[in-house]
Amino acid sequence: MQNSYCKISIAFFFFLLAILLFVGYTPTNDGDGYIEYALMSLKDGQPYPSHSTIMGQSFIWNIGQINLIALSLWLTRSIVPVLVLMCALKAATAYVIARIAELLFNHRTGLIAILLYIAYPNNWGQSTMLLSEIPSVAFALTALFLTLKYNRAKAWIAAGLLFAIATWIRPISPIYIGSALLYHLFFYRKQILKRYACVVGGYAALLFAFGSSCYLRTGYFLTQPTTVWFNFVENTYEKSTKVDYSRSAYPKGTARYIANREKLTALQCRNIWRQRSLQWLGNHKIAYLKKVPGRLFWMYYEDIDNIAAFLKDKQRAENNYVTLPVTSIAHQINSLSSIQYFALVNEIFYLIIVLMAVTATAQLLLKREYRSTFLPLFIIVAGSLALVLVSHGETRFKAPFMPFLFMLAASVSVRMRNT
Repeated sequence: MQNSYCKISIAFFFFLLAILLFVGYTPTNDGDGYIEYALMSLKDGQPYPSHSTIMGQSFIWNIGQINLIALSLWLTRSIVPVLVLMCALKAATAYVIARIAELLFNHRTGLIAILLYIAYPNNWGQSTMLLSEIPSVAFALTALFLTLKYNRAKAWIAAGLLFAIATWIRPISPIYIGSALLYHLFFYRKQILKRYACVVGGYAALLFAFGSSCYLRTGYFLTQPTTVWFNFVENTYEKSTKVDYSRSAYPKGTARYIANREKLTALQCRNIWRQRSLQWLGNHKIAYLKKVPGRLFWMYYEDIDNIAAFLKDKQRAENNYVTLPVTSIAHQINSLSSIQYFALVNEIFYLIIVLMAVTATAQLLLKREYRSTFLPLFIIVAGSLALVLVSHGETRFKAPFMPFLFMLAASVSVRMRNT
């Protein structure tokens, strides 16, 4: 069965390469920002973050992804190697999803999970972009698999190192590590202390190395982005729970606006936003918590971010998105563009996956199969809540939790087949 997973993943890799060759690179706002910071760091002759990317900047962004792009530009003067790597990591993610699903459920569930994942259209175009979700999810999922599968210290240390790399790229590892720890605490306590001493030890050691390198260059110990308080301070003035990119990022008269921001470092901006956010939160706890349901809804109501890869004109990053008239789709079905029809197919697929995952969860809980259910369910629920508590929750932010939706969906299809 593992051999079949490998063959499917390799085929998926070549399929993604073909899509990359066919549709080309897809610029995004974040991707353009990564390239800009990578070029600034290369000009400074230092890895990111460098002095010029700290002074006068609002925040430190996804460090590992920017350094990966900078390395590619330094070696080849091109981002193509990064895009090929994105294809490989996306295919590797499919393989690891199958292996984890097999561990938690059975062989057939693993096979169906990988087939659902590669058949999902929104997974086809993501590797034409430079966003940080693919590598962070790939490394974190692989680390989770090593933590769950093996009973050897070397595997656990390797898991910790991979978790650290994932955090360096995009900080999603803590929810995976915490969920795995609770899983072993509740269901499999054998060698739990040694297991997590190795995982956390490897994780902390590599992050310490990353942070020390940054400290020696800049005087700041940084291992991950500082965007948390940039995002959180929006709570103090934004009433809507839906993301709106047409609004100014720094509206005057709000807590996010800093008059002399260009003269401050990213760390000074972070400290100002943290102080303002905590001061506001002390008097508005209920208003803050009331935003959570709406943010969860807007994060999960659709999943078509990567369909933009198939747009005909992709020159301008700010135009690379696809929308659907969801509330009036029945009346406008005949006036949709071809790319909107493609997005609609994906959205229907997505809703089916969600429905299957919810059905599987209900069935598993009713049958008291808590061991199989706990890890995917806890990562989805706890991770989603943690994310929307600190950020507005863009639809693509649920990427670290999507693999577990596919696992649960696959499990219900197996149960339907067996009944």
